[in-house]
Amino acid sequence: MQVKEGAAIRRRRQRLGLSQRDLAYLCRPCSQTTIYLLETGRMATLSSGLALRIAKRLDVEVEVLFDERPARVGAR
Repeated sequence: MQVKEGAAIRRRRQRLGLSQRDLAYLCRPCSQTTIYLLETGRMATLSSGLALRIAKRLDVEVEVLFDERPARVGAR
């Protein structure tokens, strides 16, 4: 799956009072580094399973944070 906006993950996580480490623990198997990379846009894609776990723990629909199809290279 494709991350729509990493900052949206960060804002939602912070709104719920969770650290990156807390969220990673709740979404295991996941690491704090993975959450950091997703939030900063350095990791643009992830498995659908992890996307679902993150969305569930952030109490939002998966479509709010993630796009099912990865962005096409060269798309206009």
